[in-house]
Order: sequence, then C-alpha cells, then structure tokens
Amino acid sequence: MIKKHFIKVYKMKIAIVSGIFFPAPGGAQIQSHNFANKLIDLGHDVDSYIFNPTNIKINNYKIFVINKFLSSFVFFCEYYLYLNISFILKIYFKRIIKNKKYDIWHFNFVNFKCLIIINILKELNQKIVVTFQGVDVQIDHDINYGYRLDKKYNQFLLKTLKNIDLFLNISDTIKNDLKKIDISDNKIVYLPNTVDVKKINNIKNLKKKTISKQLRLITVARYAKKKKGYDLLPIIAQKLLELNVDYVWTIIGQGTIKLLDNRFIDSNKNLFNIIENIDNHDEKYFPHSSIIDKYNQSDLYVNLARIESFGITFVEAMASGLPVVSFNSKGANEVVLDNYNGYLVNSDDLDIFTKKIQDLQNNNLINSIKDNTIKTAEKYDLELVTKKLINIYKKLL
Repeated sequence: MIKKHFIKVYKMKIAIVSGIFFPAPGGAQIQSHNFANKLIDLGHDVDSYIFNPTNIKINNYKIFVINKFLSSFVFFCEYYLYLNISFILKIYFKRIIKNKKYDIWHFNFVNFKCLIIINILKELNQKIVVTFQGVDVQIDHDINYGYRLDKKYNQFLLKTLKNIDLFLNISDTIKNDLKKIDISDNKIVYLPNTVDVKKINNIKNLKKKTISKQLRLITVARYAKKKKGYDLLPIIAQKLLELNVDYVWTIIGQGTIKLLDNRFIDSNKNLFNIIENIDNHDEKYFPHSSIIDKYNQSDLYVNLARIESFGITFVEAMASGLPVVSFNSKGANEVVLDNYNGYLVNSDDLDIFTKKIQDLQNNNLINSIKDNTIKTAEKYDLELVTKKLINIYKKLL
C-alpha cells in the first residue's frame, strides 16, 4: 500500500498596524492594504489596526480602530509630561493578544503612538516586524523633512529599536538610514514596495493606448511643495514651452489644486490636467483603475521629488510601459536606471531635465526602453513580493 503524505500548511495570524491609513493618501497606506488582501488570498489570517476610522470598502481583512481615548491619553502623558503610563494600554493589548493569538505584529509605517505600542507588545512577548516608509526614519534638514527632526520622537525611536525583532527595508536608502542608527545587518531584510502587475496588464489589454501628437506627461504625487518638487513644476513647464514642446501634463494628487496659485500654471491651464484626487477605497487592489488608465494614456512619467524612500508611482508607471525622467535623488535612483528604464538628471540642472523630456517626443526613443520599464516593474509584483514576506515571517517564528 502506498502511503500518502500530506504537508500541513501553517496558517499564520498576522496583525498589521498602520501609523497612517486611508483616507490619508500615500504609498504606505496602499502597501498595508494590498499586502493584507494578498496575504489572505494566499491563505493567512490578517487583521488591520489603525488609529482613525477609514473609508475603505473592499477589504478581506478585518479592521480594528485602536481605542482613541487610551492611545491618545498615554501618548499625551509620554510626549508632553515624560510620564510613562503605558500599563493602561498594556491591559488593552493583553486582552487582544489573549483573544487573537497573533503570530506576527507588522508595523507598516510608524508614528509616536506606534512606538509606544511596540514597547508594550514586546513586554507581552510578541514578535514584531517594522517597515519604515520614509518620513518615519529619514531626515532632510534642507526641506525640513522627517519625524526625527522632532527630538522627542527621535529619542523615543532610538529607545524603542531594541524591541523590534526584524526591520524590512524597502530600499537601500532606508537600509542606510537604519544602519546609521546602529541596526545590524542581520536584523535588516530587503522587501520592496509592490505593484499589482496583473491588474495593470489587464487594464492595458482592455483599454488600448490612444495615439496623440502631443507628448503626454504624468506626475502622481500629493502636494508637498518642496519634498515632491512642485515648486519646480512651473519652471520646467515654462522651459518646455520655450523649447516648443507640444505637451499636456496630467498631475494627480491630493492638494495639487494649489498649483493654480502659480501665475504661469493659472495662465496656461490648457497645458495641465490637474486631478486633486481619485478615491481608491472601492477596489480590492490599488492603485485605482482610473489612475492606471491615466498612466496608460500617457507617454512619460515625470518625477520632481527631492527625496523618496522608494517611489511606488515610478513602478506603477513602468508597469504601464512608461519611461521615467527623474532627478538623481535618494530612492529614485534605485528604481530609475539611467538610459535603461528612464533618465536621471542632477538636481540642479533644470535645463538638462527639460531637454530629456524634449528628446522623448521621439516615440522611437520611448519604444526603445519600453520593454525595460516592464521588466523592472515585474520585480516588484505584489504576489511575488508577498510570497517572500510570508517566508520572512516563517523564519522569524
């Protein structure tokens, strides 16, 4: 008789804690949502813990809003009075742990309240994974960027690091930031942010790209004037006009309506298609189909940001077959490879930046690197990376 051997697949219980979640816009929120849904699709249980109510409608995972009074009171005493009363919140989480019995607590983007909770969970012998997304660990004094500019946050972060079992770095930029605060290599594992390549391909196949004589530019980023480089947009737009480039520039992101405060942009509205927001809450995986369609009807992605932890919109654009023109800045230069899937320009050379865009009026030049953009995006596929995340969890248990 032949004996049949069955391998039991261990179903993990995972709690994902998001320091910021929808309706606030951003890549960290998208990653928390997409990972949670995909982990469930791959056979695991996932609950999401957030600090404020959300507008998300289509989620396989359960959502729990952390008790606002308790978390805010403990935060106030710790931050303003230097008084540790976290035992109050410890009782709250002790009950959750008893009922839920999570294998892993994964913090995807942290704030001060998250740091308090990490310390509590470690006292309760929980396994803790943290993915820093940028502003929660990076510092840039020139543009006044980063939570760690706040001395209280920085000091509390440094004290909390010892209670984190594993750090997931989404880029070499983040890894270098972690090493600067003395995190050892053996506690850092690379796991990039992701895009749903299958969804993007389905939309590309469903809606064929239209042909246009105009060069169709696109930028997707919330309005953060210095960080996202929106102060440079009217300068570059005017230079393109002076070079007789026939273009239209689609700009998508919360707060981008403020661009109309600029005289040049307000006087040349025909050059711009400003979309302040496309809600993402009604689809299982992000970005929303409407945003993907905007990528699909564009020719070139333009990144103006001065600093990025990863730059997920670059990868979304590349999955849609778009080259990227970007400044050679942190984060961007890990995804955008000069003359392979786009072009990198020194941050102080707006003339060359504009010239690169002008050169890409030539469709043959765009087509010559289109396959490379798609190959790049495939490395960040959601399902591929989520399977790697599952293996990382298992090794920690």
